[in-house]
Amino acid sequence: MKKYTLVLLAFVMALFLSCTGDKAKEEGKAPKPAEAEVVCNKFNLVTNITNSTLDLSIDTDLPENTVVMVSVSRSYLEKGNPSTYSVDYFSEKSTIGKWKSKHIISIASEEWKTALRIKQEEMSRLGLGFDVASISDKITVSMVVPINQPDPRFGERNSKLTGKAVTMASKGGKTITGKVVGPMYVVEDKIEIDYPLNAPTVGKSPFPSLNPLELEIGQAYVVSKKTPLMLSHSPADPIEAIQQMKQIPKGGGFKVLEMVKKKTNPWYKVTAFDQGKNQIGTGWINGTALLGQELKAYK
Repeated sequence: MKKYTLVLLAFVMALFLSCTGDKAKEEGKAPKPAEAEVVCNKFNLVTNITNSTLDLSIDTDLPENTVVMVSVSRSYLEKGNPSTYSVDYFSEKSTIGKWKSKHIISIASEEWKTALRIKQEEMSRLGLGFDVASISDKITVSMVVPINQPDPRFGERNSKLTGKAVTMASKGGKTITGKVVGPMYVVEDKIEIDYPLNAPTVGKSPFPSLNPLELEIGQAYVVSKKTPLMLSHSPADPIEAIQQMKQIPKGGGFKVLEMVKKKTNPWYKVTAFDQGKNQIGTGWINGTALLGQELKAYK
């Protein structure tokens, strides 16, 4: 009986040692990609300005396939608005591997002023034109490692990203589509460089409202396609009104004299002219006839 007991005990011990050995081997394995961590202890922008160009690169220990957002911008203030806005010299979504080498970016004053003018025109088309109150004397250079990296080693929302250069952007805990999200981690560096703009374009916007439903009285506009000019906004005989209708040709224009709203639709009383500035006549333009056009301010 004792013999069988000893044999059984030996078997149990062997089985235990075998399981322990297997567990030790399992624990000694490299973590799966989804369980691995990315460590970042260094993330420093390297910049140098020569004349009107910026040399930019990044000194970091992050993997070369890390996605990064890069931007070079200048900020400004709008009149009557305390918020700060910016216009980019450069903006790109790229990888760390690309930015470990030096890139040359133009920071010429005229390029930024052109970009600002384009933004003013775009906002004017929405009826949100603005005048510039002031422009910063500094250029802001920024690189950010965003969440949702394609490399699974970073984890969800960069949850596996650790190191001295990592900061917590959000504590998480909020519910998104029924799921409680964890904290969010990012890596970023931002620097400001003194580089005043040459002859800053501070003052009134060069564009009036270009929103077809909110044109300015007293302003002249150029049309981008043929536009009907009616004798009245409320004709007694619509058929006769159509027969007497004139057309403003593409490239022609009109000056707004007054505006009447019928329900929510504006009608503009205008003096119209063709491409050669020859007067076509005075009449009314329905605001909806201007929708989809690339209206321009007449100079």
